[in-house]
Amino acid sequence: MQEFITRIFFPILNPLFEPMNVWLASFFMPWARIVTLAFFIGTMIWVGIILKKDYVNLDAPSRTFCHDLRLWTVVSMLPHLFVYLYF
Repeated sequence: MQEFITRIFFPILNPLFEPMNVWLASFFMPWARIVTLAFFIGTMIWVGIILKKDYVNLDAPSRTFCHDLRLWTVVSMLPHLFVYLYF
């Protein structure tokens, strides 16, 4: 199956992604991890603390904490954060 997918998609995707891969390979890997984690944590802080509750929950069915989209945005981003921390 992997050979089939490689045979089909590699000629299409390689010209698009190879220049990016070469460029990104020149960066020191811990810096890439730090920048990525900073983006995730910064977004979580922005959504969870900075954005106004009334703006985020404009059409929420109720005002309880379980309908607060800020909470669920932060919760849904945590697995991504853990993956970047682990790998």
